[in-house]
Amino acid sequence: MLGAGGAIGIELVKALKLYTKEIKLVNRNPKKITENDMVFPADLLNANDVNEALKNSEVAYLTAGLK
Repeated sequence: MLGAGGAIGIELVKALKLYTKEIKLVNRNPKKITENDMVFPADLLNANDVNEALKNSEVAYLTAGLK
């Protein structure tokens, strides 16, 4: 999940836990929302960071508010 630190991202992670245990949280300074979350620090404005963060992912959610 790109931009997992905001209110929408937090609620989406909680809802997705009903369907999967593997959620990767991507943010500038990511923090776990639930116990089993994987965290991945990345600058979402940097294409290389985003590509690396999405590696081996089947689905991506963008919940970041970009300016």
